[in-house]
Amino acid sequence: MNFKKWKDGKDYSLGAELEARFQDKKNYKLLNLSSKMQKLINKKYKKRIHQEFLECMVEFVSPICKNSQEVIDELQDSIRYFLSLSDKFLLSISGSYSLLVGPLKHVDEQRYDSFANEYGILLSRFHICGFHIHVGMPTSDDALKAYNVTLEYLPVFLALSANSPFFNGEFTGLLSYRAKLFEQLPRAGLSSYFDTFEDMKDLYEKMYKSGTLKSHKDIWWDVRISPVFKTLEIRICDASNDFERLRLLINLFQALCLYSKEIELKKIPHQILLQNRWNAARHGLDGIFQNNDKICTIREHFLDLLKNMEKKSIFLKLNTDKSIEKLKNLAYEDELAKKKIRTFEKYKNLLNVEKLGKVEI
Repeated sequence: MNFKKWKDGKDYSLGAELEARFQDKKNYKLLNLSSKMQKLINKKYKKRIHQEFLECMVEFVSPICKNSQEVIDELQDSIRYFLSLSDKFLLSISGSYSLLVGPLKHVDEQRYDSFANEYGILLSRFHICGFHIHVGMPTSDDALKAYNVTLEYLPVFLALSANSPFFNGEFTGLLSYRAKLFEQLPRAGLSSYFDTFEDMKDLYEKMYKSGTLKSHKDIWWDVRISPVFKTLEIRICDASNDFERLRLLINLFQALCLYSKEIELKKIPHQILLQNRWNAARHGLDGIFQNNDKICTIREHFLDLLKNMEKKSIFLKLNTDKSIEKLKNLAYEDELAKKKIRTFEKYKNLLNVEKLGKVEI
């Protein structure tokens, strides 16, 4: 288990992973094309376009970047290239697939075979797509502090990205059903605070010895440290084809990682963290947020975070201060999930909802 401390990380560098689905251009049904398409990818893009668990999915991965716009440009470049390889499908990016579907085919690969065998029905309709953001951390101790601080703000990122209100032909009643579905896996969802990096390392090593983990990648928490890449990764966000929103989420997480160095960590009881997470998945920015000091909406907590980071010139230090007003505007926009709900109420047809996820760049 390569879970070691470091002191030579790339300060606040950026990267991201964006998952998408193959769908039929006419009826938007899922298509099992992953393995076929993987054979067509040239050497330049092999490291940027990866297979996921299901044959109907693909993941786009950016290289290490200096700023959020570069990350988005790299992701869009990979998507354009991928779409140029065939006219047999469209790509759709949203937190979940809305239409009714039966059990899905997983990629024929040993790691995924073991997942299918272990988790059975939990993964049989796992057509959910996430957006993961990596921030390079100077040291492992910086990463741990940022990890602990991020636990409080996970509901903010979930609410801002919520984009999965429909699943398998049904309205779930949630704005992010993906978040609730994914946390059913035993090493996913909301994790715990760690006092030291060694405490986290000890947990990983114990699970590695039991055979539960094969590598650090087998932990799927909402936020996790990657000693291999020397990054902190947030994984709670629903995917979307709103690339400007994705860019702003990158800037927000990068700012939070730097901000964490300048504040005192105040741990919140785990049950309250869980409730805050539920409130974000269920109600989005209107959901109730609670910590040790206040009770407010998630929207208000988000705006307070921006205000406090502005006071410490966090965005200015990262040269992302132009994103502050745009982030504030997100607080007053409807979540993408609510736009989907309105579309369904208007057309009474999930096909129109599913069309909202089509990628056009």
